[in-house]
Amino acid sequence: MRGLVVTDAAKEFAGLKAMHAGAVLLKEGGQPVALMPAFGFTAAGEQTFKMDLLLVPFAHSGYITRLFFERQIQGRGSNWNQHRVIERNWWAPSWNHVPASMRWTQMLLAHLRAVA
Repeated sequence: MRGLVVTDAAKEFAGLKAMHAGAVLLKEGGQPVALMPAFGFTAAGEQTFKMDLLLVPFAHSGYITRLFFERQIQGRGSNWNQHRVIERNWWAPSWNHVPASMRWTQMLLAHLRAVA
């Protein structure tokens, strides 16, 4: 779904906004991306984290979709690499095959499994 219609992006973003009130819809290369500042989640077993996340619901850097993290999570995920997206440096583990056809809320959760 590389060419999401604006209303589709708005609808998908509304689901993320319901999950995280601070979410902001931005654009990268003309495509919608969702910034989730200070997003709280559990990873690395039972550790609680709070950091900025960036969901890219389209193909990016050789992956079908991407979730970028403010910083690496030690001992979780593999092959972390730094990327520059929306004028900011981000980290992402090697985690592929999360389809762009998923709802953005489902996509976020599927990506978070990489660091669970």
